[in-house]
Amino acid sequence: MRMDSKTIWMSEKGTFLRVIVKPNSKEKQLIAERNPDSILINLTGPAREGKANAELVKKLSRLLKISSSAIRIVAGYKSREKILLIDGLSPEEVEQRLS
Repeated sequence: MRMDSKTIWMSEKGTFLRVIVKPNSKEKQLIAERNPDSILINLTGPAREGKANAELVKKLSRLLKISSSAIRIVAGYKSREKILLIDGLSPEEVEQRLS
């Protein structure tokens, strides 16, 4: 499935990815669903003290095969909807590795 430019896009700072997280999820699959404007991600951690955010960065770095320091939450730190900045990968590479 080709992701919309609202989900993954490029800027001079790097590649941006829009996700919606579902903390305290019982689902084992990381990516729950892909929508035209975001990716829904299941997280087992609670949305407290940054635990879900830390889990999000850790699991995405594993999935994308990059260092967790290459992923930063740039918007939505306390929200379910987040925008991540990914260094070192093009939007096409991110899309391919998420598939």
